Amino acid sequence: MAKKFTDKDGNTFVEVKPWYKKWWIWVIAVIVVIFAIGAFSSGSDDRSSASPKTHKATTSKTKNTNSSNTASTEKKLSLSDDSFTINKEVDYNPNYNDNSWAQTKVNVSKVRVIKIKTKNYYDGDKTYPVQGIIMVHFKVTPTRDIDFYPTQGTLVTNGQQVDADSGNSDDFDGEISKGATQTGNVVFILKSMTDVNSIKNIRLKWDADYDTDNYDDDNSSKTYDITMNLNN
Repeated sequence: MAKKFTDKDGNTFVEVKPWYKKWWIWVIAVIVVIFAIGAFSSGSDDRSSASPKTHKATTSKTKNTNSSNTASTEKKLSLSDDSFTINKEVDYNPNYNDNSWAQTKVNVSKVRVIKIKTKNYYDGDKTYPVQGIIMVHFKVTPTRDIDFYPTQGTLVTNGQQVDADSGNSDDFDGEISKGATQTGNVVFILKSMTDVNSIKNIRLKWDADYDTDNYDDDNSSKTYDITMNLNN
């Protein structure tokens, strides 16, 4: 109940409570808060159910069976300037030895015959298809200073005459000093090779020489000319 009071002049006044002291104001406020909380919770649930969870997309490489098999069976031959795909190869061990010139020991311990997948090959002058490679492994030990040039030699086999590929051969020849031992492969690239087993023998030719002040020394230069049968 509101309080009444009278002033000194006999006027009667009614004391009015501030709005925040009125109980029904707080009841309404509580009801509004309850409804607001309920509405917010309902809205959150609706948004949660309406928006599906997203997953970060991932990619994975699936191996192609055929490609994988091809890659696993392909064998490559990488040389200094080129790479070749090997179809088939055979290694021969002729164990050829020669010391007929200037007591220089020359050994050919291995000949590798390789049938390659046909490839266009540039020899520094022109481009043409090639089918085979022959690699000849040399070991040279001179008893005096010599010049020895198998990487500038030639190979003859099955009617083909091929110059050595010095760019793809090992850098082991040239000037070789007395008492040194040099080893390396000389590479010959063939235009035609039907099969590795078709190469039955090879003929190799290369030059060698040594310096001398003796003009009567007819032995100062040498052209090696050797033929090796290939069988194991």
